[in-house]
Formats: sequence, C-alpha cells, structure tokens
Amino acid sequence: MRSVVYSEAGDAAVVARVEDVPGAPAPGVGEVQVTVSVSPVHRGDLVGTPGGLPDGVSVRALGTEAAGVVSAVGESVRTPRVGDRVAVFPAPGAWSERVTVPAEAAVIVPETVSDEVASIALVNSVTSRDVLRAVDELRTAASAPDDAPLVVSAAASAVGKLIIRQAVDRGWEVIAAVRSGRAAATVRTHFPDVAVVVTGDDGWQRELTRLIDGRPVPVITDAHGGPFVQEILPFLADAGTLVVWGDLAGQPWTLTTSDLLMRELKVRAVSISRWTTRPSDIRAVDREAALELAARHPELLAVHAAYPLEELRDAIDAARTNGSGTALLKLN
Repeated sequence: MRSVVYSEAGDAAVVARVEDVPGAPAPGVGEVQVTVSVSPVHRGDLVGTPGGLPDGVSVRALGTEAAGVVSAVGESVRTPRVGDRVAVFPAPGAWSERVTVPAEAAVIVPETVSDEVASIALVNSVTSRDVLRAVDELRTAASAPDDAPLVVSAAASAVGKLIIRQAVDRGWEVIAAVRSGRAAATVRTHFPDVAVVVTGDDGWQRELTRLIDGRPVPVITDAHGGPFVQEILPFLADAGTLVVWGDLAGQPWTLTTSDLLMRELKVRAVSISRWTTRPSDIRAVDREAALELAARHPELLAVHAAYPLEELRDAIDAARTNGSGTALLKLN
C-alpha cells in the first residue's frame, strides 16, 4: 500500500515522501483496520521528532487522524463493524491507504457528517474540550461570578472557534482576541454576539479594558504565545491562570519571574498528546461529543482543499501557509 513517510534532515525538519510499504497489519485483539478516505495535514504533523528518530529507525509514517471505512475487525471487537464509516484518533501513520488502530480510537460518523469534516473532527474538538475542562475547573476553584468573561486568544483558529462555541453554549461571556482584521471578520461571521479585540491595532488594551469593565478575569486561554503572553497577562485577575494550548508565534516568551510572582499568576498547559493518557471513559465521551459537535456545527471545521497523494507537496505547503481551513490528503 502507499503511505507517506518521513526521514529527518539535519535541522529536524520533516522530509516527507510517498512510498510503497507493506500493508497495515491485520487487526489483533481489540483492533480494527480502516481503509482511509481522507486525512488532515496538521502543522504538528510537520514537526520533527525531538532528539530525532529512535536508533535503528530511518523513516516513520506520518499522520495522526483520519476518516474512512472499517475493512476488518479483530477478536472481541463489538463496535465498530466492517463497513462502518469512522473517524479515528490517535491513528499513527494515518497518511496511509490503510491503518490499524485500537477499536476505541474509531468512532462511528453520523450520516450527516462528510468524510472531510469527520477527518478533522477529533483532534481539534478534543483539544477544545480538554481546554474547556481546565477552564471549568479553574473558574470553579476561583469562585468566578457568572458574568466573569473568558478571554480567548487565537480565537479565529480552528480550536479557538470550537472553544468559543462551547463556552457560549455554557452561558459564559466570551471576549475574542485576534491578531488581524481578517481574523476578526472570521470570528464575527460565526459569532456575531461575541465581542472581538484586534490585538494588532493600536489601543487594543484600552478596548479590552472597556469590555472587561472591571470584572475579574480568572482564566485566559492562549495559543499565540511568544511576546504576546506578556501583553495579555495584565488582564488576568490576581491568582488567575493562563491556559496555554498552542504556540502559533513559535517564539520564546519574554516573561520575568516577577511577572508571575507578584500577583501569583499561574500557567496551565493543555496538550493533545497528554489527552491520550486521560481515563478511557473521558476519551470515549470526548470522541462522541466531537462528532456530535461536527454534526451540529460543520461550518466550524473548515476544509481548505483535498489533495491526492501525487500532490503531497502542495498539501504540505497549504497546511503551512493557508488561513482558510485544513488541507486534506485523499488516500482512497
């Protein structure tokens, strides 16, 4: 079968190529084999392995999630069944024509959800749910009043929009922070009742202060990182928490110890890689909820374009540069 693999260059960049490899292993006990229809190209897929590949390993299959059809099931698997359309995560090597995963990693896709939307429903939605779990816990611990706003940075990103949608559904007031007018327009299109601050504009701090209107802000979620962290921290209430779930800036933070110490501010990181260690019942609920969210709000899971394997380089370039949705690979 065909699969996308990578080797590591000297600078730890990913060098991806299509290769003919042995077929996916037959499913063992508790496993299913999925014939992959489409798989998203996440930026995280394009980052080299810290420290390089393990000794004796020259290449590794790429991809983390996908949508497709169950083609075989192993012993003791009751669901899904052969022929079921599923979304799968985690699915290492998902940029392959077939992939074998634990049955619990495959969730049946509602009829109303397309393969394209299903293929990006899990990682982004699960991340948003993990972030909101942390936010909920922190707001409760801080005895936050009902009108305490949640400030969401990187609000126009795929995960940012999902955080806003679910926070609004909880009845929380959200203030969205974005870097550009284009990103602001995206948020306003999906959430016309949500206040938006453009942090690339002069005077954005005054506007955010006006919107907060003296209320405590116990939690801010951030995925921008870099120097922006120091700019947004003053808006946290004393003993408040910055929940970090991404690093779009790709730059070091410019904090001093006193930036946190004097007001006892805290930082809490949320990572999709750590989500895989959550209890199995939480993971199951998150997967089901992600597909339900995709069925209700497919507009929040935008697809840029789907590329055949022969156009792998174009798909990777689009994933790195486009701001209008997720690039997909078509496998079957």
